[in-house]
Amino acid sequence: MAATNFTTNAVASRKSEKEDLANFISMVSRDETPFMSSIGKTKAKGIYHEWQTDELLAPGSNAVAEGSTFSTVATGQAAGGDRARLGNYTQINSKTVQVSGTKRAVDQAGVADEYAYQLKKVGTELRRDLELDLVHGFNDSNGTGTRTMGGYQAWVNDNVVNAGVAGAYTAPGTLGAGTAGTIDRTTTTTDDNLDAIELSDVDDIMQTIYEQGGRATTLMTSPKNKRELSSKAHGTGQNTVRNVDDTGKIRQSIELFDSDFGEIRIVPNYVMGLAHNTGADAATNSADFCALVYDPSVFKIATLRPLQETEVGQQGDSTIGQIVEECTLQVSSPKSAGLIVGLGGA
Repeated sequence: MAATNFTTNAVASRKSEKEDLANFISMVSRDETPFMSSIGKTKAKGIYHEWQTDELLAPGSNAVAEGSTFSTVATGQAAGGDRARLGNYTQINSKTVQVSGTKRAVDQAGVADEYAYQLKKVGTELRRDLELDLVHGFNDSNGTGTRTMGGYQAWVNDNVVNAGVAGAYTAPGTLGAGTAGTIDRTTTTTDDNLDAIELSDVDDIMQTIYEQGGRATTLMTSPKNKRELSSKAHGTGQNTVRNVDDTGKIRQSIELFDSDFGEIRIVPNYVMGLAHNTGADAATNSADFCALVYDPSVFKIATLRPLQETEVGQQGDSTIGQIVEECTLQVSSPKSAGLIVGLGGA
């Protein structure tokens, strides 16, 4: 007598089997925000957030004769200038989700409520978008129309080392104006204005910051530039040795660089390695273009409205929700930070 063979290999016998779909969702994108995580936080109280900065007079001789009176005080002892008043406009960041009633009602693998899941997802995206505006954007501090905050590059133009050829970067020349420099970075694979980062670039910017009275402790750049620095540190002619620990693991990378002007921590930021078109020139591409060299203690995110979710309500058979925040970047001492530009070349 013939018997029916029920195995998983038979197509007909698999009709009653449930799909093997794991009840979780794996997010493949990175969600870190290295720059924001390295700096502080403060409170903004208006759409134009202001702060003050001051500096000492340049060193000078102040020798006076014995018994001098106030009327004969040397001019070198004169009072310094007024404190500088700086400010940055707050920027409103927002994303919206719309989920149908049916989508919320159906039984889905890995998602209890599609609306709640999408809100969480765009909230994470919004943090990454803010990170991009801070480290990657060449936008100015602008208070008209759609307000934009001046990001890192709008505040450090006193201290710039150009690793590429002349013309790869134009600084605005006005400290504290919240104005970003302009770049010459095309989407072509060969760009004569770019060059690979060198250890000497780090020494140069550290010296510039030191001479301005600052002391940088962190260098943040793209993964490509981070790897390039590690390669240069262990290159021919460099007085460095790859560390081998007690487990036999060889340390190829460099996390700390002891320059002539202090120790600096080297941190990769994946956002800085992303291609990002900015400005009026559609060909402008800032991937791998720069390295930030700074003292994290002088930077803060000033928040006017913290990240929050607002359920707008029903629109027909859909639920609409909005994630919104309003904040800006405060740079207490712009001269304590610098920028290496013109990077990305071979």
